[in-house]
Order: sequence, then C-alpha cells, then structure tokens
Amino acid sequence: MAVRDAYTALRDRLSGDADSGNITVLEANEAAPGSNIGELETTLGERAARDQQLQAAAETLLARLPTERVEHARSKIDLRHARGVQVGDHNTQHNTFG
Repeated sequence: MAVRDAYTALRDRLSGDADSGNITVLEANEAAPGSNIGELETTLGERAARDQQLQAAAETLLARLPTERVEHARSKIDLRHARGVQVGDHNTQHNTFG
C-alpha cells in the first residue's frame, strides 16, 4: 500500500501541472508499462529539477519500492534460450543476428 500511496502522490503532483504533457507521458506508461521509460525519465527529470515537491514525491516512491524482491526476481530469470535480451539497469545493446 505504501508504494501505491507514493505513486498517487507523484501522479497528483503531475496532474496539477499546467503542462499536460507531463501527465500524458505518465499515462502512456500506465497503459503500456515500460514502453516509454526514456521519455518518462526525461520528462520527470526536467520537471523535478524545477519542482522540489515533485522531486520529493519521486524520491519517496523510489525509496518504497521493494528492491529485495526485484533483485530476487532478476536472479530467477532464465534466459538461456533468449536472444538480444539484457537484464539490469541503464544498459546499451547493439545486436546483429545472422
């Protein structure tokens, strides 16, 4: 429940923004989770640089995410037969399949 409350606080802070593009980016991620991470990071980063309350809401959300469960789940992923897949954060990948 704490994660949901922190996310709601972040979303509410964005909803009050005059720039509706910020909430549009968040809604796009809600519709297709993970599909626009780069755009979401850029938009929120730019806005948070100007809005300390938004920055605090984002930090609260990140602090409440269950990192142990995420790391445990990552360690259980079986990618032996996968091609062109990365697990982790902030990766860059260039593939050539022949």
